[in-house]
Amino acid sequence: MSDDPATPEDSSQGGSDPATRDRRSHGSRAGTTEGTATHLADIIGRAEPMENRPRASVVHEDETAKIVAFEFGEGHELGDHAAHHPILVQVLRGRVEFGLPDRTVDLLPGEMLHLTPMLRHSVRALERTTLTVTMLLPRA
Repeated sequence: MSDDPATPEDSSQGGSDPATRDRRSHGSRAGTTEGTATHLADIIGRAEPMENRPRASVVHEDETAKIVAFEFGEGHELGDHAAHHPILVQVLRGRVEFGLPDRTVDLLPGEMLHLTPMLRHSVRALERTTLTVTMLLPRA
C-alpha cells in the first residue's frame, strides 16, 4: 500500500477492505456490453380507466418480465386474485388499499410491494391511481 492516502491500493493485490474487494470483483469486469435496455415513458395516464373498473395495458414484455400498467378511477377494485409468478407492484400516482391475507397496506407513489407466487391479494383505489405490476418470469 502506498504511503500517500490519496493513492488507491493496487487492485491486483487483494486488499483487506471487503468493500474494496467487492467493488473490484463485481465492478468493471462484471456484466456485459451486449443486451437490451428498454426505456418506458408516458406510463402515467396512458389510458383512461373504464367506467366501473381499472384499465390494464401491457407496457413491456420479454422472456424475463411482463410489465402491466393499471389505470384506476377512485373506488375501482380488483377483487381477490393471485399471480402465478412473483410480482412487484409499484404506485406511480394516487393511492391504493392493497389487501393481503394477513393485513392491508396503503400504497403511495414511490412505494412498492413484492409478492411471492400465488399469494392472494386485492386492490382498491382510494383516488385516481396509476400503478404497474411487474411479473418476474422464470428464465427458460
